[in-house]
Amino acid sequence: MKAIFGFAAAALAAGAIAATPVLAETVSISTLPPGAINNVQAQAIAKVVQEHSDLQMRVVTFNSPGAIMGSTQAGQTDFSFISTDETGAAFEGSPPYDGKAMKDLRVAATIFPFKVGLVVRNDSDIKSVEDLQGKRIPTGWQGFQQGLYLFDGLLATAGTTLDELAAEGEAVPTANLLRGADDLKADRIDVTMFAVGAPKMAELDSAIPGGIRFLSLTDTPETAKAMADVRPEYHMAVQKPAPHLAGIHGDTTLMQYAMVVVANKNVSDDTVYELVKAIYENKPALVAGHPSFNAMTQEGLATTQPRVEYHPGAIKFYKEAGIWQGD
Repeated sequence: MKAIFGFAAAALAAGAIAATPVLAETVSISTLPPGAINNVQAQAIAKVVQEHSDLQMRVVTFNSPGAIMGSTQAGQTDFSFISTDETGAAFEGSPPYDGKAMKDLRVAATIFPFKVGLVVRNDSDIKSVEDLQGKRIPTGWQGFQQGLYLFDGLLATAGTTLDELAAEGEAVPTANLLRGADDLKADRIDVTMFAVGAPKMAELDSAIPGGIRFLSLTDTPETAKAMADVRPEYHMAVQKPAPHLAGIHGDTTLMQYAMVVVANKNVSDDTVYELVKAIYENKPALVAGHPSFNAMTQEGLATTQPRVEYHPGAIKFYKEAGIWQGD
């Protein structure tokens, strides 16, 4: 009898263990705060990962790329949604990361091309980059040092720099990306730099009488080289108008690089594999989160980057999918 009861108890215990749900692993991804297009995009990625994998993903925000990647380098977050130019500079320890190289960063996925440009009021007399001489220019960018390199990459197409323009015109200190946009809205500056399609640009387009306009860059072999000399990830691409792209009034040449999901090298191969698999298999759900994901391709997820290597978990998935482009 005792044997029967013992067997029954063991069976019940085994059943209870089997019935206990497996807790999903919780991971985090860092990005810019609300108002920046990267925040919307990271939220879309997190939603897809949660709904199509065994991972739970939360979004953590910071005001600067250095803080975003720094959290992943330190293991405080598992992933970052960040640009290739900042990732490359941070991994190398090149400016503004001199002596602070983030050698634990690894690419998980190259999500899509990303365009930025110089934006002015639509009723402004500024029609080209050359027209910025003598204007009110945002300077400093202490809270968003990437802005210095983005500005210089854009201005290189006209043979000038942010420092030179500020010296010729009126230098107006600004702290970060969102503050620069607010300064343009308040008519404290004549130009700023921002991503095409960002919610903040839609806000400015509605708030400023006549709306906003992105300047079209001059694309020649010489200007392309000047831009790439600022950071090797920078190149030019044409953006066509679309209903959700405030400030794009016709075919407009802008600066382009790519957005990537990077992981700390110590994140497990299985976790990175799960994340990239969810992204690879669910483009329609990502597009529902933001139209910018229309530019994402499955093959493009494995695009090699010039300065940062891929995580082994990502490579494993891409090899199985037949799209790995590395050695």
